[in-house]
Amino acid sequence: MNALFLKDLADKTRRGQRGRVELGKSGGGNAYGYDVVKKFDGNGEPVRGDRTIKEFQADVIRRIFRDYAAGKSAKRIAFELNKETIPAPGGGDWGFSTINGNPKRGNGILNNEMYVGKLIWNRQRFSKDPDTGKRQARMNPEAEWIIQDVPELRVLDDDLWQAVKERQKTVKQNRSDDNEAENHFRERRRPKYLFSGLTKCGCCGGGYSMISADLVGCSTARNKGTCDNRKNIRRDQHEARVLNALRHHLMDPGLFKEFCDKFTREMNLLRMEGRASIDQAEAEVTRIDRELDKLMKLVMASSDDDAPTRMMKKMKDLEARQKELTAFLQEAEEPPPLLHPNMAHHYHVQVDELYAALREDSEAKRMKAADVIRSLVKDIILTPEDGELKIDVRGDLADILGISLKGKRPAGGAGRSQVEMVAGTSVGQNLRKRLPDPLLFGIG
Repeated sequence: MNALFLKDLADKTRRGQRGRVELGKSGGGNAYGYDVVKKFDGNGEPVRGDRTIKEFQADVIRRIFRDYAAGKSAKRIAFELNKETIPAPGGGDWGFSTINGNPKRGNGILNNEMYVGKLIWNRQRFSKDPDTGKRQARMNPEAEWIIQDVPELRVLDDDLWQAVKERQKTVKQNRSDDNEAENHFRERRRPKYLFSGLTKCGCCGGGYSMISADLVGCSTARNKGTCDNRKNIRRDQHEARVLNALRHHLMDPGLFKEFCDKFTREMNLLRMEGRASIDQAEAEVTRIDRELDKLMKLVMASSDDDAPTRMMKKMKDLEARQKELTAFLQEAEEPPPLLHPNMAHHYHVQVDELYAALREDSEAKRMKAADVIRSLVKDIILTPEDGELKIDVRGDLADILGISLKGKRPAGGAGRSQVEMVAGTSVGQNLRKRLPDPLLFGIG
């Protein structure tokens, strides 16, 4: 019944949206360049779907179209808008994809036909992937589109719109003249590398990605112009330095011994605090047992007809509280984490074997070794410092200890949420603990 109700509700909603669109009103959502009009009818009910042009944003739209028609790239336009601190749709920074969008789907500034006074609804539909739970867009047949003229919402003249469409066709044609060469260029320009997706800029937090066949650089600085970090690093040098950090800096026997001592002391303090909470919970459980016994005796001895009802309610409340405390006590009892300095030696043996596997002839072995090495790294932070890039490699202790134990998980839940180990490849080493507040230990 619930599924049928939801389907019926969705159908009614779409019928209502279609009715508004056929009247030239919005079917939902709002595009950049427009404001929602808030007004009420004679009965005090809100009138939905009306919009008006937002003049400042309309000027930005015209500027984007003029610049693109004049030959500027979407990336250059985004750079200039960000430099002038003009807010993008949603209030963030402009990116080239915000401007280019997808002509087929009608999204992106350059493809919104509302700007020439045409409202298009039902161009695409969304369905949820049952495996991933993510929404996926699917194009509807053009015959199912609802198109209405809304001349009052026009912000561009037809000549400028057509000039942009012609340039888009030219760009698309140039890209498709030699599809094989284009695909080869894209593969060379954006190759997958060992630490792809894990490397971040220490200035803005954006990703460090391949900016050429050999160089890694801050993608925010290059795509949006909102970061000043223009420092690049060769991919092979970057991978070599990170691997060196994993092999020689993380899990250094001397540092790990000191870490174990500090980790154990901190855990003992936390367990003492936890012990106090456990003692309080156990005392409350004992008190509830006594109160329940007393209430039961009162119920049995009472001659008041209403007394059992009142007392049973109180007993249920006490039993519910007792159940909460029992669950807390069951979860609170955990063995202490077992860390031993000899783990450092096992870690280095395992990482050296993985390092050697990266140079195997077998692609399967290389890929497997790369996956394991990537699992040791939480993120890699590249920060310009004195004309060079400082590299901090952060790894989760759970995975690091897991490989130290040859695949076994460390006892006591020394997991991701508790500890993070940091190896700086240019300025010493640190072991960072988060138990539960960030504590930084500078060692070496």
